[in-house]
Amino acid sequence: MTPQSPAALSTPELFERALAEIRADDPEWHWDHLVALHQRPTPEVFETARALTHDSDPERRELGVRVLREVGRDDPAAAALRRDNAPVLRDLLEHEQDLTVLAWVVSAIGYNQVTEALPDLIRLAGHPDDAVRFHVAANLPVLADPDAPEDAAVAALELLTGDEDEDVRGYAIYGLVTELNVDRDRIAGTLARLLAHPDPDVRRLAAGEPS
Repeated sequence: MTPQSPAALSTPELFERALAEIRADDPEWHWDHLVALHQRPTPEVFETARALTHDSDPERRELGVRVLREVGRDDPAAAALRRDNAPVLRDLLEHEQDLTVLAWVVSAIGYNQVTEALPDLIRLAGHPDDAVRFHVAANLPVLADPDAPEDAAVAALELLTGDEDEDVRGYAIYGLVTELNVDRDRIAGTLARLLAHPDPDVRRLAAGEPS
């Protein structure tokens, strides 16, 4: 029997199967049902996802956040529904205790361009969890003013350029050097440190060279 296309499933069925994908957490999984939810920006999908963010099961909360992260992202007609994600995500950012869910919340904040949450992300730059710091490094440049980045955002990225985690460090350097228009004199000390780093990839990123 040919498997039923995700697009042919009801919204409750899609959520059920997307939850199975979350629980499996298989790196080879294609996440077909989660992606199908992203491509169905209906009020039912938004409302179900928001309700899941209050569930006692962290994997259900993760599913809710990961749906809100991208559902309707490329659909202008869904803009009003996506705007209503901001207070839900900011509340989660303040209260979520599960580190996996928190990391996805940080990412969803960036994907939804919740710029008013910039100070909250800056405070997480020193978080002990690598995944949380990774998403902070990746999403701070999205929320900062690209032409006149806030001093605190620049300082947070400078801190993260020295992170012990390679991926965190790489995203922070790229954001600081390539994504934001930061005066080089302003970060001269950080750039000097990075350009003298023993890792050639760090030096390349600090120099703004392409991959």
